[in-house]
Amino acid sequence: MNFIRSLRFKFMIGLTLIMLPLFLLLYYNNVYAIRVVRDKVSLTNMNHLAKSVEQNERVLQETNRYLYSLGERDPDIISLFFLKYGSGDYIIAKQRIMNKFMTDIGFYNLIDSFFLYDAVNDDLLLATSGSYDVKMSLVRESMPVQMTQLDDEIQQPEWSIVRGGAWNALVKTVRINQQFYAGALVDMNALNHPEQFTESGERGGAVIVDSNGDALSGSSLDPAQIKLAAAHLSGLENPYQVISEVTSKGDAGQYLMLGMPSAMSKMNYIVLLPEEDMLRNLPFFQQIIRLLPIGAAVILITALVFLRQLLFRPMNTLIRGMRRVSRGELDVRLEPPASSELEFVTRSFNQMTSEIQHLKIDVYEEQLRTREAEFKQLQMQINPHFYLNSLNIIHSLASLQKHELVQQMAGHLADYFRFSLRAGKRVIRLDEELEHIRHYLEIQKLRFPNKLNFSLDVDEGLGQYVLPPLTLQPFVENAIIHGFKRRTEPFVIRITAKETKTLSDGESERVGNGDCVTRLRLSVEDNGVGFEQEMLTRLQQGLYAEDPSGQHIGIWNVAHRLLVKYSDTARLEFQNPDAGGAAVILYLPAQTEAEEGGTYAEPVNRG
Repeated sequence: MNFIRSLRFKFMIGLTLIMLPLFLLLYYNNVYAIRVVRDKVSLTNMNHLAKSVEQNERVLQETNRYLYSLGERDPDIISLFFLKYGSGDYIIAKQRIMNKFMTDIGFYNLIDSFFLYDAVNDDLLLATSGSYDVKMSLVRESMPVQMTQLDDEIQQPEWSIVRGGAWNALVKTVRINQQFYAGALVDMNALNHPEQFTESGERGGAVIVDSNGDALSGSSLDPAQIKLAAAHLSGLENPYQVISEVTSKGDAGQYLMLGMPSAMSKMNYIVLLPEEDMLRNLPFFQQIIRLLPIGAAVILITALVFLRQLLFRPMNTLIRGMRRVSRGELDVRLEPPASSELEFVTRSFNQMTSEIQHLKIDVYEEQLRTREAEFKQLQMQINPHFYLNSLNIIHSLASLQKHELVQQMAGHLADYFRFSLRAGKRVIRLDEELEHIRHYLEIQKLRFPNKLNFSLDVDEGLGQYVLPPLTLQPFVENAIIHGFKRRTEPFVIRITAKETKTLSDGESERVGNGDCVTRLRLSVEDNGVGFEQEMLTRLQQGLYAEDPSGQHIGIWNVAHRLLVKYSDTARLEFQNPDAGGAAVILYLPAQTEAEEGGTYAEPVNRG
């Protein structure tokens, strides 16, 4: 093999030519400078953010203590519980509470409103520094939820989030007694301080979001930036994250994302700092950043063209040839490429397809002959073991001089033997199989007078369909042998034949969903003792096929013949119906004798 022409040599040279310029570029433009800038900027702004969050949460904690102390220390609130609603003293006490709340709002600089709610009289007292109607409506809408959470003693955050359209807030509600609830309202915008963060530039900013990433406060960030930050909330435990944004114009931008969850509510403080502003003091680095996409694009295009000519095109040709072979097109021949390795592979592929083409024809013809012989041999394994019993019955009836019953028995037995002479055929009509079963059951009725009955329910027109001989008789025989035990009432066998539509995958038909095929549904049901649960499980799992020499030789024989003839287009089911007894259901292709004559399943490899 010529090493210079080899794929290995060409790939190493090409890879070296591609990677060397990129390696040198990345070596001089390494990430150290970016990491230093990111660490410094993130540290500074994280300190600001932590300080801001700490101040906010300290005020919220102080407000918590203030609200919890109202029921114990404020005499006016305590007196409302004992004063008559609407009385003069009641109104004066409410006014004093209002004045106290307005004074305390000035002390707690983050608090927007204090309120006191009378649950019995549905009376709300609100002291606010903002729009009274908006805050009143917001508190009234949130009170049922707040009261339910307090009454149910459900573990909730210290402060709950309430939404008022374009205005969101934090609310804290405490229960003073069974009648009164006190609370505080905090404007979300008062918790957000974007002006303290450095390097935010025109495209950066801060925002408060909930656990789903929806904005709770006003922000200079646009909705796309907030959505971008929301997608990375899971990484807030890191000191910072670098996230990328693609604008509607196709421009890519990177941000340094800082964040901190609140301990007082289910919300997160988020800060986005654009890297473009962070790196504005590194002009040389900026030039490298601008040239890097162009250089990477040129290198990538060159590498793709090189690899396409050298590797991708020959490999795609080989793959297309393999797909054609997998579809059965064994006459595929490929042109050898220039590379010595691929040339060897292609020539081997052409030789392999040629050999497979001849081998498959020989094997297929041999499997057809083997399958035909196996099918005929399996049909001969059905054991008519009741012949001797039938002759004994005729002898007994003759001894009793019941000549009419002897005639009936002999007639049925003669028809049964006549059918057995035809059992060597490939297929028989359904009406012939059912007539044979009828003779068999008439013989059994003579054996068990007044103890056995049967019915044949066949839809009109189904008798023309064909099936392998002696397909149903083993199941009828098993029903009499195993189900006819410990009977006090007549034993009834019901044999039905119906035509059904199923999908190609065997599932029941669904309207407008998939291609449907016509199948023949045959069932043998009885009112006997049914299958034992362990036996039913083994039958449903197909374990009767493990040992064909055991007690399930009849079932194994039928199942194996169906497999040989129909492959997986035939199916056996075993059930214990709710009404009692046992049921065996067979699904076969609905074929007439003319249709079956030219139909063969693909040979089944059971080795």
